[in-house]
Amino acid sequence: MKRTSLIFATGLMMMAAISFTSCQKDDNQDPIITQAAEDSDVDSYYDDVITEVDELTLAGDTKDSQMMYATLGGQGTRTRKTSWDGNCRIDSITYNNFVNANSRFERVKNGLIVIRTCGQYSGAEFERTITFKNFTINGNLIEGTKVIRKTAEHEYQITLTNGKITFTDGTTYTRTLERTRTWVAGYDTPFNIWDDVYTLEGIATGVNRRGYTYTHQITSALMFKLSCRWLVQGVIELTVGDKQATIDYGNGECDNLAYVTINGKTYEVKLRGGK
Repeated sequence: MKRTSLIFATGLMMMAAISFTSCQKDDNQDPIITQAAEDSDVDSYYDDVITEVDELTLAGDTKDSQMMYATLGGQGTRTRKTSWDGNCRIDSITYNNFVNANSRFERVKNGLIVIRTCGQYSGAEFERTITFKNFTINGNLIEGTKVIRKTAEHEYQITLTNGKITFTDGTTYTRTLERTRTWVAGYDTPFNIWDDVYTLEGIATGVNRRGYTYTHQITSALMFKLSCRWLVQGVIELTVGDKQATIDYGNGECDNLAYVTINGKTYEVKLRGGK
């Protein structure tokens, strides 16, 4: 089975991956640059949760209530309690100073995540709801309700309502998100993820840590190829307060280039890291 985290992680990796240093002399003062840095942190936290959810919900799928204690290394404890409501499975995950040895991030998690899954991912109907209860990552409080719903054979709607992160310094970042992710290639090769291609459309809005309202609007569908480290196609428009930038990821070729337009000027920039 292919990992669902690869499909449902909704972070705007493209914002985190762009090096804007060629565009601005003072990155710390420009709201657009600040927004890109904050997006990196917020997206990473929410996507980290999706990876955990994927790992745990794939670990057993019987209709017996059960307890599962993580024995994956790392530190702390992570406990899963599974119950059923009709055909809907409910997983309650309790974290106590848990660091996942399988994660690329050494992050300490505490609190509770509740996952309600109705239907099968590969079936005709599928819906998963993720909620947080006093859940923290490195002391930062994570809130919101994330819903993943299958709307067509290879299409999923992803929403985040009342998303909010309260950082340890007291600042907050809010997010409301609605996106559609479509699996356009590779769905017929279940044991090979590297031929998978996805498109992403939608919008995200909120208020960042400096109090600016922001909008991420995908104006031309973004394309992800798992065989490529970077986004390969699509356009996103980022508005922060009264500032605006447009990012164009090209025409489908796998390269580390994108084109950023700020104040009417277009810059070729290099994407770093990648997925």
